[in-house]
Amino acid sequence: MRGGMDRRFKRLTMLCLLFCVQGAWAGGSDLPEPRLKTRFIPDSARVGSMVELALTYRLPEGAKLPPEPLIKGLEGLDVVGIQKNNGEIRIRLLVDRLGEFKTGPLSLAFLTPEGSTEFLHTDPVGLTVLSNLGERPDEARIKPIYGIIPTGSGFMESLGWGLAALGACAAGLGIFLWLRRRRKKRGLPRVQVPPHHLAEKEIHALASQEIFEKGHVKEFYFRFSEILRRYLESLRGFPAAEYTTQEIALSIQAPEDRKILPLLQDADLVKFADLIPTPARKRDEIEQALAYIRETGSAFEKDPADHSVKGRGIGIGGRRAIQNEGAAP
Repeated sequence: MRGGMDRRFKRLTMLCLLFCVQGAWAGGSDLPEPRLKTRFIPDSARVGSMVELALTYRLPEGAKLPPEPLIKGLEGLDVVGIQKNNGEIRIRLLVDRLGEFKTGPLSLAFLTPEGSTEFLHTDPVGLTVLSNLGERPDEARIKPIYGIIPTGSGFMESLGWGLAALGACAAGLGIFLWLRRRRKKRGLPRVQVPPHHLAEKEIHALASQEIFEKGHVKEFYFRFSEILRRYLESLRGFPAAEYTTQEIALSIQAPEDRKILPLLQDADLVKFADLIPTPARKRDEIEQALAYIRETGSAFEKDPADHSVKGRGIGIGGRRAIQNEGAAP
């Protein structure tokens, strides 16, 4: 009996030794081998739907994936997104074609412990694309596609009409205000200052400015002469402001108008001959001018509607004749 037990003990020992030798001979073969497996989830889909391509990988000892997974074989497919999990990468794809929906030979890059890039490879994987017409597409009844049906509430159309109405109201209001302003302008009578009052006012204003006293003698007499000429033009009706003093002398008929000629002649001497009158003479000429205006201004008060007591004037032909004679202004 004792011999039997020894034999069984020896057999058990031999079996243990055999297992140990087999493990040693395998040389670490219990380490998982690198691999890459792929599959579609689901394995069939209709056109326009989303599917996921699952890549299950096992990397060599010490290897790792790069921060951004590098996957080859997806060329031509519409990749919507990539999600990376532990040992698995899921790629969302859009089924955008009929017939064959298949990847190319797939490769997944990884980094070795030494830093070099290597790839895991696997065969292409395909997806069964189902028809959108159902299981029996030959028997399906295709319906026409309707055009675009307006669903608006008409707000934009109403807004356009509203803006047009506001524009019309604004235009009408503008025309009304313009007509009202125009009517007011027409209704307001113009205040016309009689020529003799205007001439007196201008002479007093000129004297108060003390232009003569400041040494601007010519400027004073230019303006003084212009005031008298415009007054004479309003009084007698001929263009005295444009006439020379000689032409004015030929045009006037009223005896009282002769009183203004010495004033105009003295003004010409200052303007064109550099004559410098004394301040006393200047004051005397101002008084003479005012006296002449007061004397003749009664014509405007008697007949305000007819401001001009017509003078005969010398006409264009007479003026040319005077200019040909070399008359100085």
